[in-house]
Amino acid sequence: MKIRISTASPDALACETLILGFFSDERPPKGYCGLVDWRLNGMISTEIAGERISGAFLEKFAYAFPARIHVSRLLLFGLGAVSDLTYDRLYNAGFEMAKTVNGIGATDLAIPMPAAGRGPLQLAGMTEALITGIFDGCAREPEKLRALSLEIPARADNKGDIRRGLDRFRQKAGTVEIAILESKEATADETEGLL
Repeated sequence: MKIRISTASPDALACETLILGFFSDERPPKGYCGLVDWRLNGMISTEIAGERISGAFLEKFAYAFPARIHVSRLLLFGLGAVSDLTYDRLYNAGFEMAKTVNGIGATDLAIPMPAAGRGPLQLAGMTEALITGIFDGCAREPEKLRALSLEIPARADNKGDIRRGLDRFRQKAGTVEIAILESKEATADETEGLL
């Protein structure tokens, strides 16, 4: 399992599948999900307004080949209300995300931390919970876990907290081979100031 922290904007992502958490009480979506919605000309907001998706906990919505961002698949996972978000919910969402990506055979993923910088939860704890859920969801199929490449796009000021959460995750994961990398490059495609 390789995990990379980056400051890539949605149009600069070079991965197969982008997974976004979205909330039932955020209209329009905020954070990275809101930025992707904007890049997709309000596609996510339109689905919400048309009541085709709601953000209910563990609701799933797949969108193939979204125009204007360079990913093959966009997967939306409902996380319920932001005010109801807990570390347990993030763990369970991560576990369900892992089952879904295993089912579709995806190994190259980008998952920004949902609600980063919003709400009462600490970002390091949120990162640890979500990634532990993904790890546990993939652990039943070790060959898929080894092949998993995960990018966590984040604002530059959130990278330290995300790194702390990943370090805590790695300590608890045991002897499994996990590489945590940080992008060194700074480009015009950074998300700084956009989220």
